[in-house]
Formats: sequence, C-alpha cells, structure tokens
Amino acid sequence: MEGFVRVFSTQQGDILQISFSEETNLLSKEAISHIGDIKLMGIELLRVKGTNSIGTNVLHYIEESVSEVFSLCSNAMIVYYCDFISPIPKTNKNAMPPQEYRSRLFENMFRRYIKQKRIRDIRLSVITVSGIDETYYFHLIYRDSHAMQASIIGNDIKEGYSK
Repeated sequence: MEGFVRVFSTQQGDILQISFSEETNLLSKEAISHIGDIKLMGIELLRVKGTNSIGTNVLHYIEESVSEVFSLCSNAMIVYYCDFISPIPKTNKNAMPPQEYRSRLFENMFRRYIKQKRIRDIRLSVITVSGIDETYYFHLIYRDSHAMQASIIGNDIKEGYSK
C-alpha cells in the first residue's frame, strides 16, 4: 500500500492532514526479517492551518481514516508515535506533557471506536519507553492474527528507543 493521505477542515477553519505511509526506519533489520509480509504503517497528523482545539468530529474522522487503512490492507499494522514537539493548543501549562496527553487521547479514541463498532479482532498495544528527559509513547494497532509480529515490533521499539 502506497501513501494514504486525507485532508480535512474543522468548523473553525483549521486544516489538518492525516497521512499513512510504510514505516521503514523504525525497526531493526532483525525485527523486519521476523515479521514477514507485515506492512508497518506510520501515522502522521499535521495541522496545516489554525490553532483551535480539535473537536469530536475531527477525532471521528481520524478514527475512520485508521479503519479505512486497515480495510484496504489486510497485512497492515499501524504505529503512531505521540510527539512532544508540537504544543497542544489551549491547555494548562501545568498539565501533563503533550506526548502523554496525545497517548491517552489516542488510546481512548481507539477503545471507544472498537466498542462502538463491536470490533473484536483488532488490538492496541501502548509501548512506553523512558527516555533521559521524557517518556516516549508508541501505539501499535494490529489484528489478533498478527499478535506474534506485534510482540516482535513492540520489543524492538523498546530496545531501540531505550538506548
């Protein structure tokens, strides 16, 4: 599956872009050799324009985009890295770090979506890596049938990022 990109606007006029592309630099060569024909798809969410808070309609659009990628590629796993570079608009300065906020939001979105849609064979693993100055959060979405490969990927991410 080649790159998958969706651009959407909020009611306040913000423009966001979600893109999925095959992740080729995240894993070691050894891990890649053990996951077979799995396509590890990375998610990138960019704010193209605006600074307003994101509403539930945008979160739903993100959920539907993830679901669409899964339906188009039966051997896909999706990885999402919660960055700390971009600030979160209109949040309290004493609140949790942006990467933890994004991690909790993404996990809650996922759990709500699979419950609403009664999806039983898709899982989410949250991979947490303690860095020197911050904690890194990765989310791995996979089918039950790919649990072994998900374990290999999760272990490889932990090993690679904890160095």
